[in-house]
Amino acid sequence: MSSRSHASNSERASTGAPGSVTVWKVVNVATFLAVIAVNALAGSGRLSGESIGAIANRYPSYFLPADYVFGIWSVIYLGLAAFTAQQALPGKQPARVVRQVGVWWLVSGVLNIAWVTLFTFERFGAALMAMVALLATLVILNERAGKRHERPPIGERLSVVYPFAMYLSWISVALISNSFQYAHVVGWDGFGIDEATWSAIMMAVATALGWLMAFMKRMWLFPLVVAWALFGIGARFPDVALVSGTARVLVPLGIVGGLLLAWYSGKRRQAPA
Repeated sequence: MSSRSHASNSERASTGAPGSVTVWKVVNVATFLAVIAVNALAGSGRLSGESIGAIANRYPSYFLPADYVFGIWSVIYLGLAAFTAQQALPGKQPARVVRQVGVWWLVSGVLNIAWVTLFTFERFGAALMAMVALLATLVILNERAGKRHERPPIGERLSVVYPFAMYLSWISVALISNSFQYAHVVGWDGFGIDEATWSAIMMAVATALGWLMAFMKRMWLFPLVVAWALFGIGARFPDVALVSGTARVLVPLGIVGGLLLAWYSGKRRQAPA
């Protein structure tokens, strides 16, 4: 077997899919552009005749943040644009990123488009399932993105690790919000527990998840994203004492606790055995 053939086989094995790194760079760029296009159509209402925001607001729940909070999508997509541009560059480091990501960026893009399209056409149950699958895919992407280095170079952290972490964090919160919305659609009574109480419980769960991810994965962005969502929930419902009061308590606790846990986790891993 020639050295070129051996390298090609190794490349295919490392991406987890057939084809060269160059092909996957093109596929990854096309995936990003398709996601942006479909989300733009859904956001403007041109996909189904009604914007995704208007549809979401038709089924308000006590876990729905204020509208301006969803501006975080701009930050997420800016980061994902940085990933898309970085992985498309020539050189060994971008090629390594492509191999680490493998097919999973494409899978995440397909699931993002499926979720947005299904939600926009009010297939809420199917949209929720697509979001669950998207969340699972993002878990895999985050694991693969940081698996080679204990602490990746700063450029790779800014263009790969942090964007994927923020994406995962927001989809985790969005899944809770969409579950509340779906409960409204199907008329679930919450086992007799009022919705404000469920909101407070799930805000606590989201905060605890942020702490867990900060401690276990040093994903310091996760508790910050959760806190941003909770801040928006409290801002939307200032007159619902349990909801707004819970948010006021958990936002600073989530931020401070999450950052301290991420710092402690890093120090613990650096300590000699």
